[in-house]
Amino acid sequence: MHMTTEMIIKPGRCIGCSTCALTCSLVHHGVFDLGRANIRVHRDDLAGVYELRFSSTCNGCKQCARVCPSGALQLVDIPSDEAKNAGEVTKR
Repeated sequence: MHMTTEMIIKPGRCIGCSTCALTCSLVHHGVFDLGRANIRVHRDDLAGVYELRFSSTCNGCKQCARVCPSGALQLVDIPSDEAKNAGEVTKR
């Protein structure tokens, strides 16, 4: 059976550290610069939670999930045929 690695996003686990965004900018631009990252961490002050947003320039390398310390971004292996039907799984 062929497996596909997909990323699951669990924004409720985000601690707002921006490790994902800093890693993205370093991997793709060679600098630690939140403004150049393809992922943004936004704080909803009213609700007290973080929101993760991906730009249209994200190429799906999944480096952000590999370094996420809180589990807000996770990599999972699922059978390829199930990947097409997974509701909460995104290809980023």
